[in-house]
This record gives sequence, C-alpha cells and structure tokens, in this order.
Amino acid sequence: MEKEKNLIIGSIIALIAVIFVVLNTAPVAINFGFFKVRLPLIVILVVMVIIGMIIAWFFGRDKKEKDKQYFGSILNKNKKNQE
Repeated sequence: MEKEKNLIIGSIIALIAVIFVVLNTAPVAINFGFFKVRLPLIVILVVMVIIGMIIAWFFGRDKKEKDKQYFGSILNKNKKNQE
C-alpha cells in the first residue's frame, strides 16, 4: 500500500512540475560570477527537477541501505537468541 501511495504522490508532484515548467518559457539570465548564460526558464526548471530527483534518489538509497543493515542486525540477534 505504501508503494502505491508514493507512486500517486510522486505522479501528482510530477504533473504539477510539468505544468509549472510548460507555463514558464521566458528566457532568463543566470549569472555564474565569471560568465552569464541566457536560457529559457523551461530548460533551467527541467534541469533543476532532474537534479532534485537525483539527490532524492541518492539519499533514499542511502536510507534503504541503513535500514537493511539495522534490520539485518536485529534478525541476526533474534536468531542467536533462539539458538
């Protein structure tokens, strides 16, 4: 049930992001200090969404590994106690 809930919430957020990106197509200037880039806002927003997804995946993966280690150690302790 949790996976379905996450899928629905993720789909809604993705849909909102797509609508927001499509509505913001005006060119904007980004100043990096040494140089300035002028790109359509849609490109910047898409890149930022992708970067956000990569960061979320990275931290989510790290949490899953920690959970595996934690629950694995609990299972090992239970097995030892049963013997």
